Amino acid sequence: MQRRLFFLVCGSVFVGLGVFTFFNPIGTFMSTLDSSINQLYIYTNSSANNKENTFKLLSSPPNQNKSLAIESSSTTTTTTQQTNTSQANVTALYLTTRFMGRLGNQMFIYATMVGLARAQNRVPIIKSGGDLVNTFQITNLNKDMNTDGWNVISESAYAIFNSKFMNLPPRNLIVTGYLQCWRYFLHAQDEIRREFTFVPSIQNEANTVLASCRSQLQNHVIVGVHVRRGDFVSAGSEKYGYGVANASYFVKAFAKMRSLIPNQNITFLVASDDMTWCKNNLNDSSVKLLTEGNAGNHFAILSSCDHVILTGGTFGWWIAWLANGITIYYKDFIRKNTPLQSGFSDRDYYPPGWIGLEN
Repeated sequence: MQRRLFFLVCGSVFVGLGVFTFFNPIGTFMSTLDSSINQLYIYTNSSANNKENTFKLLSSPPNQNKSLAIESSSTTTTTTQQTNTSQANVTALYLTTRFMGRLGNQMFIYATMVGLARAQNRVPIIKSGGDLVNTFQITNLNKDMNTDGWNVISESAYAIFNSKFMNLPPRNLIVTGYLQCWRYFLHAQDEIRREFTFVPSIQNEANTVLASCRSQLQNHVIVGVHVRRGDFVSAGSEKYGYGVANASYFVKAFAKMRSLIPNQNITFLVASDDMTWCKNNLNDSSVKLLTEGNAGNHFAILSSCDHVILTGGTFGWWIAWLANGITIYYKDFIRKNTPLQSGFSDRDYYPPGWIGLEN
């Protein structure tokens, strides 16, 4: 009995060992296959250059794709929320100004404000436009803008470049002064030319006058001539520093313009605040005097000419700048050793390429 029991136990052990030996390679093979599948899955996704997700895949077998998708969606949502929050915290900075003087002065002030704003990622805005909005199609206008409490930064010289304006403090500001320097807005000149698009009524008037001239003077180059006298000839203005061009200046300017565009028929189209002086002193057969009209129309006509000759003043300056052709200017418009000269720089006031002549 005991022998039977011994042999029964031994037989069971041998059978169990045999079964284990048979199935153990199968288990090892299945484990190896599962591992290979994991490695293949990881390699395939890593080879797609998705480096951000490589670490996730290394720590996650294929049967956890659903959880990975949830994790990825959560990460994307969090990033988007952070971006939106960051954008919401960015507040626009505004720049505005206060206008002084007449049209030419206002144009300098406005152009400088726009140029400074664009150079420093600010929004240019004006509450009222003075003569500007009656003459041009100004877009940066917001009558409801509240500027109470805004800091004011003023110029130290009316026509000398000041680098402090190119590095304004990070707050809403009001820049003041005459700001007569082309350097402040050179980088924004395309936008400023668009801003100084004449209102239709003024532009249509200019087009009519120029069309009449060109029909009578076919194949002529038309040179706009602005003669500023008026208040400049007073004793007070002369003492302050304003210079006035004589007839000799125009003789030189006409000759210079002819030398710059040789073999051309030229007509000098003249506008002035003293047309009587022009009739008596501009004795050139190529001169044509404009009829009396308002300043805005004369401005539009002369700035639509091919080239410009000017004497002095911001009105004539902007006529030449908008015409964008050859410009000849009176060099002694601001006389040396005068109060006006102390705040004036030729190279900051007159753009490169403009030609200065004396009497």
